[in-house]
This record gives sequence, C-alpha cells and structure tokens, in this order.
Amino acid sequence: MPVFQYKAMSASGGVVQDELEAPNPAAVAEKLESLGYIPLNISRKKGGSSKLFEKKPRVKDNDIIVFTRQLVTLLKAGVPLLSALEALSEQTDNPVMREVIGKIYIDIESGISLSEALAKHPTVFEDMYVNSIRAGEMGGALDDVLLRLADLIEYDRETRSRIKSAMRYPIIVVVSLIVAVIALMMLVVPKFIDMFTQMNIELPLPTRILIAIYEAMSNYWYIGIALIALIIITFKLWVKTANGRLIWDNVKLKLPIFGPLLMKSYMSRFTRMFETLNRSGLPILQTLEIVSRTVGNAAIGREIEKATIGIRRGDGIAMPLKQSKLFPPMVVRMISIGEQSGSLDEMLHNISEHYEMEVEYAVKGLTSMIEPILTVGLGVIVLFLALAIFLPMWDMTKIAQ
Repeated sequence: MPVFQYKAMSASGGVVQDELEAPNPAAVAEKLESLGYIPLNISRKKGGSSKLFEKKPRVKDNDIIVFTRQLVTLLKAGVPLLSALEALSEQTDNPVMREVIGKIYIDIESGISLSEALAKHPTVFEDMYVNSIRAGEMGGALDDVLLRLADLIEYDRETRSRIKSAMRYPIIVVVSLIVAVIALMMLVVPKFIDMFTQMNIELPLPTRILIAIYEAMSNYWYIGIALIALIIITFKLWVKTANGRLIWDNVKLKLPIFGPLLMKSYMSRFTRMFETLNRSGLPILQTLEIVSRTVGNAAIGREIEKATIGIRRGDGIAMPLKQSKLFPPMVVRMISIGEQSGSLDEMLHNISEHYEMEVEYAVKGLTSMIEPILTVGLGVIVLFLALAIFLPMWDMTKIAQ
C-alpha cells in the first residue's frame, strides 16, 4: 500500500505529523478521525510505498508487555509520567523500543497526551491499545487499563506460542518427508529408470508416472522453483488486498482441523478485547469498531461492523450478532444474558475464559489429530514408490520364467 504523510490537530490543540500506510487519502482521514485527530493536510509520500518484504520495526509483544507493566508499576508508585518514560527508555534493551519511548517522551513534553503520543506509532501500538489508553485517561483509570492491556497482549502471545508449538511437529515431519522424497528421486530412482528403459516390456502406470516426475524434476527444476516463487508472491500480494484478505480469512475458518481451532482463538480474542475496551469506558459503538479492526480476522471483523448497524437502530448487541453465521450460539446467548442482566463485562470475561480453555485443549489434541493424516500420507507415498519400482521387476521375473 502507498505511504501518506499527514499533518493533523490533536484534541489538545497540538499539531501531529507522521506517516501512515493506507489505500487512499480518505482511509487516512478516517483513521485520523477515529484517533480523535482533525486532518489538516494529507499527501502521498513520493517514492514511498510498502515493499513486499520491507523490514518493519522489530518491536515484539514481550517489549510491549514489559513496557506496559513497568509503566503501571511506576505510575502506581507515584512517579510522574515523564520520569517514568525516561526510566523505561534507559532500561529497555531494544533500540527500536528505546527510540519510540524517546519520541513519546518528547511529544508528551510538548503538551500532547500519552494516547496521542502513542497514536503516532501505529506499527508498535495497535488501535485497541491507543484507544484504551485514551479512555483510561478520560476516566481517570489509566493504571487499571494498562494492567488489562498487559494481560490481553500476554494472552495473545501465549495463544500464538501454543499454536506454533503444536504445528512444529507436523511441519518438521512434512519437510523431512519432502526432503527424503527429493533425495530418493534424484539419487536412487535414476538407477532403476536406466534399468527399466532397457527392458523390452510395457512399463506399468506407476512406473511411467515416476519416470515423468523424475524427468520433470531433472530437466525443468528451474521452472518449478520459479512457479513456486510466483505463486507465493502472487498470494502475498493478493492477501494484502481488502478482498483477498476477506476471502482468505473466510477460508481459514473453514479449514478442517485448523478452522475450529482458529475460530475458538478469535472468539477468545474478540471477547477479551471487547471486555477490555468496555471496562475502559469507551462507547459501545466505538468499542466494536476498534475490535472489528483488531480482532485479527477480516471476515469476523466485517460481521462485527455489520452488527454496529443494528446497534445504531437499537437492536442491542446480541441480536445483530445472532444474524451472523460466524458467531457461535453460545457467544450470542451469553452476551444476550449479559445485556439483560447488566453484567456484560462479566459474561464477556466468562466467554473468554471458556474459549481460552477450549484453545488449550484443542492445541494439545492437534498433534494426535494430525498424526493419522501424516501416517496415511506417508503410507500412500511409500506404496506408490514401491509399486513403481517393484512392479517392473515382477514382470521381468515372469518373463524369465
């Protein structure tokens, strides 16, 4: 996407200048307005566009968690905000994070609020983080908001880590299998092919397929590599488009085995973010708009955006979500109960804890579900190679007899 430079006026009257990636100037203006800014000037950066493999600032979730927890500890101890930021800048080991904290310090010293200073670094602090801080500042509950944000980010990190750990074993098995097959095709199969081509018998179908695969790999390997690279690059570019991202996120939710796991993870994230922002005191419509952008799945985000239309009509929260085919009935029912009983935050917390346990159980059982598929796949490959190599030998034996 192109990069736009902007100048805007903050709620406190200060002037903010920075850059944003967006499809067009209107999207930049909409983003600024959602952050509480008044756009003054938006212009496309000359020669500036985000490259496919552009290296962005490396600020990890752990850096944000440590920053947030240390900041709330210092603020609770009565340390002034600027002194706390100065101390955190000196303590962090990440040079990028140190630079960001330094810029935040300068911005706050110039007269803008913490949330406005954080909003100038969208690659480091998400919309949800910035808006939660803004709500905490307005409601005088910044300490509580910071603690909830740290818990939320830590939960997201642990969930992703568990999923990656569960995926590590099948990935290693699949990669090892591919390497073994390639080595077999390039080192062992050629010797059998030379022997088979000298035989005056009609080769069976598995053997002819194996010979065709070998010839394609040995003679047109560069075309295969180029084709794979083209597919990967095209897919990355397509997923970066709004329509491509929406379609792909829909597909992910429907994948066998992984789809239900991802859905549970997104539902837990949705309810945790919803609870965090709602407890911060943000208006419900603004809360859902932020959650729709940061839930991590475009398909679910679109359904949340649709729900806001019904909420504006006075339909409540549960009814519009019920009309969506993505949200599980349990989520809708518990949100409905929370609305009717005036305990929405508690219900959201309960839903999040439920799906957190579901994700943990699903991750633990992921390996046991994938192992039979890998075993069957390995068996099919071994059977094919055995038939391709040994069927001609059996034919030779019959002819010799």
